[in-house]
Amino acid sequence: MKFLEFKKHFDDFNVITHQDVKNVFGDVNATQISLWKQKGYLKSAKKGMYILADNEIDKLLMANELNDSYISLEFALSFYQIIPEISQSIISVSNNRQETVENDFGTFYYHKITPKLFTGFTLIKSTIKKDRFIKIAKPEKSLFDLVYLRTDLKNEKDFESLRLNLERIEVGKIRKYVKLIEAESIKKRLDNFLDYCNVRI
Repeated sequence: MKFLEFKKHFDDFNVITHQDVKNVFGDVNATQISLWKQKGYLKSAKKGMYILADNEIDKLLMANELNDSYISLEFALSFYQIIPEISQSIISVSNNRQETVENDFGTFYYHKITPKLFTGFTLIKSTIKKDRFIKIAKPEKSLFDLVYLRTDLKNEKDFESLRLNLERIEVGKIRKYVKLIEAESIKKRLDNFLDYCNVRI
């Protein structure tokens, strides 16, 4: 396995996995991969995942690829200009596991969610990788995920501190996710949030 051949096969990839290498070459030569990393040909995205060092990378697409997930919470709300702050780290909701991944491209946070709530996302086209699409929560699901996962958001004062721009939010779309909740403590927080939204929209 020569590097030029490796690069030819994976030049269009954003992140390259062990399985991708196996699919093409039948095996992964860990010693060779390590040598290419030392020489600066490859960078580590995560254990068992690599990036061609001289390729342009889509960080949002990478967030999807590092973990079975969609982008949500503060990052998505910033993307939609629903909160004024710009999130420096990419925050996602995972169908797999909770973890934090740090690499040369930034910090990626993943919050585990129950499978029935792994929904409410859409696809946006990558501006960097041709014919690739990024999973990101819709505005209403981003808000739902935020209140669902952040236990410190309980009352009007907490919601007010977020400085939300609710003009383009449809409260009914949030309500359909709340109906999936069984835990009373979580449902109460979300109901409080719905009441807050209804007063301000």
